[in-house]
Amino acid sequence: MPLKRSTAPVEAETAGQNGEERPFEIKENPRVNAQIDGYIKANPKQMAFLKSLSRERLERAVVWEKIRHNEQQQKLDGGLLRKAEQNPAFKKDCEAVLKHYPESQRERVRVKMARDFVFAQSRGQRQTGNAVGA
Repeated sequence: MPLKRSTAPVEAETAGQNGEERPFEIKENPRVNAQIDGYIKANPKQMAFLKSLSRERLERAVVWEKIRHNEQQQKLDGGLLRKAEQNPAFKKDCEAVLKHYPESQRERVRVKMARDFVFAQSRGQRQTGNAVGA
């Protein structure tokens, strides 16, 4: 099903949808722009292909990349939580800390704690492994 397009600029639509009075602004970052320009110069065939795509197809490609990124992040977070939850001390400490957070923030904090815990464990294993092998 094709998307309906408005003739109004994107900035005006976004500001109205967000309840803001000022238009949406895209911030320019010279370092990022230089990296993009370098990539464009190094990959002219890919840029020609991208320019040949319709706007709707480009928009759908961007949305697809966001979906893939979110799914990958959820998969990683789920694995980290499973690994951290196997440690009874982590579970006990986590519950003690989480009771101080509002319900709406607990899942985000739990994932952050699991990430820190698992990565700290893996760093510790690498360090002890290097010390033994030295």
